[in-house]
Formats: sequence, structure tokens, C-alpha cells
Amino acid sequence: MHPLNLTGSGEMFAALILGFILGFVLMRSRLACRKTLIDQFSFRDNTFAIVFLISMTIGVPIYYFTSKYGIIDLHVEHYSFWPIAVGAVLTGLGIAFCGHIPVTAIASLASGKLYSLWILLGMLAAFPILDICNPIVNDYVFNASAPMDVNVIAENSFFYDGKDIMLYFVPIVCLIFALFLRLIQPSKKEKN
Repeated sequence: MHPLNLTGSGEMFAALILGFILGFVLMRSRLACRKTLIDQFSFRDNTFAIVFLISMTIGVPIYYFTSKYGIIDLHVEHYSFWPIAVGAVLTGLGIAFCGHIPVTAIASLASGKLYSLWILLGMLAAFPILDICNPIVNDYVFNASAPMDVNVIAENSFFYDGKDIMLYFVPIVCLIFALFLRLIQPSKKEKN
């Protein structure tokens, strides 16, 4: 079987259908609302974490079987610890500050919330800022000694070399956490 390779009209049609489905899910789960993510960070509403964990529960087996049967290809890259750590911190700060991730900002804008336009413009402004900072920070970030080799961890843990323990472990743990967060979720009366 060859990897899934859509081109032309088929690619556009698949993208539109998946975009409509994702947008519908984001709107129905209230994830496109800035308040949902802000409430997650203040521990008043666990909706964002629950939806994320459920998507991991469903997505990991889909990812595993599509890669196992050659529908998608796994491309193992060489990763460095510090760029991942710095990128994660900057991403987390951006999410906490804006109350959106890129896909929820797009869905929010599509639903008519114009403040999302400023968030998307800020995200786009990050690219030229990164180009300016890259020569300055690049030498330090890539040449600093790493506390661990993330490539070894990735190759020895996920779906490589026939190891499929993560196929069972990740979805079950994510489902248990999602159910726990749902149980401790404040009721609507407690929120008010």
C-alpha cells in the first residue's frame, strides 16, 4: 500500500471536509471560545484538557494503524533538547497570554469573533521575529549541552521497532485522566 497522497480537487475536498468537521467539534466543545482555555488555566473548567485527552485516546490508535499499514509515513528527524524546551515554553506562554492555539483562533475568527484576528496576526508576526532572533539565539540553543538525548527516548518508546505498548498505554491513561477531570469538573451551579 502506498502512502495517502491526495492532489488537486481531491486534496481540496478532503481538506474542506476535515476543516468543517474540526470546526464543528471546536465550536460544539466550546474550545473556540477564549474563555474555555482561560478557565482551564485557572482550573475552573476542564473542558479543554478533557477534549485534548479524548483526542489522544482516539488519535493514537488511528496514528498507529495508519503508519503500520503504510497509509502515512513516520519520518524520524534529529531533535535537540533545548530547541524543544524553548519552543514549548514560548508556546505555553503564548497560549496562556492569548487564550487560543492556532486552530482555535481560526475557528473563533470563522465564528465571527474579531479579536481572534489580532491573535492570528500576532502569530504571523512571530515568523519575522524568529528570523531576526534566529542568528542570535541559534548558536547558544543548538550548542548548549543537553541534559538528555530526546532522539533515544523517542526511538525507544513510541511505535518504533514493533513496540506497540504505547498503543494500549497512552489511550488508556488519557481516558482515565479525562474521566477523572470530568468527575472533578465543577457543576454549572458551582461555576456561578
